[in-house]
Amino acid sequence: MKPKEKELLSLLYQNQNRFLTGRELAQALHISERTVRSYIRRMEPVITENGGEILAKQGNGYRLLLRRPVQFAVLAGTPGTETTRKTAQTPDSAQERRRYLMQRLLLNGETLQAEETAERLYVSTSTLKKELYQLRGMLDEYGLVFDSGPAGISIHGDETSKRALIMDYFFRSSTFNSIQEYMDHSGYFDDIPTEQLLRMVLDESRQFGIRLSDIMVQNVLLHLALSVKRMQAGLRPEHAVLPPAFEQSSEYQASSAIFRRLSGMTGGEYPAEEVCYLALHLSGKGSWATRQPAQGEHLEQEVKTVLSQLAEDDVMQLDEDPQLVSSLLEHLRPMVVRLMRGLPQKNPLTQDILRDQPDLMKVIRKYFGAMPCLRRYDIDDDEWAYLALHIMAALERQKEKRKLQVLVVCATGYGSSQLLKSRLMKHFSDSLHIVTETGYYEMSDDILQGIDLIISSVNIGPVIFGVPFIHVSVFLGEEDVQNIQRFIDQEKAGPEKKEPAAARPASKSQKEIFDCYFSEEDFRVYKGHPERDQVLSDLVETLACYEKDSFADHMREQIRLRSQMGSLVFSDTIAVPHPAVPLSKVARLALALIPEGMYWNESHPAIRFVFLMSPSYVENRNLPKVTGAIVSLMEEPVLQEQILQEQSFDVFGRILGSLIETA
Repeated sequence: MKPKEKELLSLLYQNQNRFLTGRELAQALHISERTVRSYIRRMEPVITENGGEILAKQGNGYRLLLRRPVQFAVLAGTPGTETTRKTAQTPDSAQERRRYLMQRLLLNGETLQAEETAERLYVSTSTLKKELYQLRGMLDEYGLVFDSGPAGISIHGDETSKRALIMDYFFRSSTFNSIQEYMDHSGYFDDIPTEQLLRMVLDESRQFGIRLSDIMVQNVLLHLALSVKRMQAGLRPEHAVLPPAFEQSSEYQASSAIFRRLSGMTGGEYPAEEVCYLALHLSGKGSWATRQPAQGEHLEQEVKTVLSQLAEDDVMQLDEDPQLVSSLLEHLRPMVVRLMRGLPQKNPLTQDILRDQPDLMKVIRKYFGAMPCLRRYDIDDDEWAYLALHIMAALERQKEKRKLQVLVVCATGYGSSQLLKSRLMKHFSDSLHIVTETGYYEMSDDILQGIDLIISSVNIGPVIFGVPFIHVSVFLGEEDVQNIQRFIDQEKAGPEKKEPAAARPASKSQKEIFDCYFSEEDFRVYKGHPERDQVLSDLVETLACYEKDSFADHMREQIRLRSQMGSLVFSDTIAVPHPAVPLSKVARLALALIPEGMYWNESHPAIRFVFLMSPSYVENRNLPKVTGAIVSLMEEPVLQEQILQEQSFDVFGRILGSLIETA
């Protein structure tokens, strides 16, 4: 389970005597209500296996019911059911694995052994190959290729192209992950050309063979920007007394080259002390640092202890931000060295931060000042203000996570997705957080986890079932903006309380929408336990009578392609197979009822409803309303039982029709 899923399980376990609404859970976990529902769907198989059940009641929320309390106590006591060999730093999703691979192959320029890398990621070699395949399209756009020779896997191509991809992938990312993006939004660095500084750091560190992680690059960028601010404020660092050998190090040479370029850009000369301090910062991961005495093996644990204490005292909830941990470590390592050598560093933003964030500064002095590695030193506000910048960036990231989580899909590759992303951020930066961008055929269950909304320049209609979708132009026209804003407003308003569907008959407009997509000829009831492939074949043939002769074969192939992109099962009892791309001239649905249950796969051994959906390549005007009704049916076990008991098309039409939203 992911950390947030563990928290969700803990909340339900501690409140077994009552229902918790989706809103209560979302507020407690700082996520959206849609993400709560997504997490609960993913957790249900584990909970069921361990003797529990989640009761979902419309208007009331969720409640944990324990069938086998003793067995479940083991799960609740140790909710991390993954293999214990994994660490908190192990990439846990496809997106994280791809970033890990790009970090090592592209940013570090390493050559990787497939089996060793798969073992480190705790995945199979076939999964690793799949992740590399997904990255290949992005490399193609920059004229880069994977080389899988005897020495291992590496990225080959022009160095200029590599640096362009590094900038786009790591530092122009749509996620609010970077210190650079915080700098660009904070107001403290409005006069600093962060993009140009970033290029300098990347160019010179790679020129001198210094391997920096993306987090380290961001920290060096912050350090360099503060050097510019110090010069503007007329501040000069303390004289740095360093070993003579250090001036011959690659870190010192890279720092000198960066400041030569910076002087040419800004028209001012920087003192030698700035070169020394930046070199010291670079050496936090460089060769010179490895020849120095260790700064303490427990620094990472000390940082995590501080963040845990802040969370426990309900000051700020940053204990599950691995990027903050990495960022603080990259800053604290050279900071401790400076403190040991008596080299204080002036901070040109100290007075601004004291003015704007006085309470935060008090918190940092109190909690970070108690760290064993720092409490022996007399630390001034200049140093605490440096730490404050990292904390403020983490708090901004936390705000982003409370926004609607968006996946951007484009047909024509990475460049067009970046264009669409930038236009979305221009209009909706306060409401949307773009998790990532992808091509349509790269979509999968992994990439859809936690997604609240898909915004796509590909008209995929309802084919990515269960996640709301808005089709837009890559240039994002006015009508597109209005449609997105309407969705945001509806999400903020929250779901309306409705009377139980069984208490009201389908209205005339609901029946009209239902009749557009369903007919009694496409309604089948199976006895016993039929084979999945036979049921799918029957339903395909049922819909084929409305289409061309080649339709059935194309539909089977498209269903197969769609199943490779992610599951076609959306609850324990309901499957909704559909093609990867629309094939029908007129959209239709066929339904198979299997009252005794049908084996779909190991995770879903008793599917009782199979909706075969065939969207139109012409128009799907009310199809999203029908798919919404199917989603509602998933959450209504009583209505499902009524349909299965009656086995009547009229009863099915009355019940599903009543769930169609017509507003």
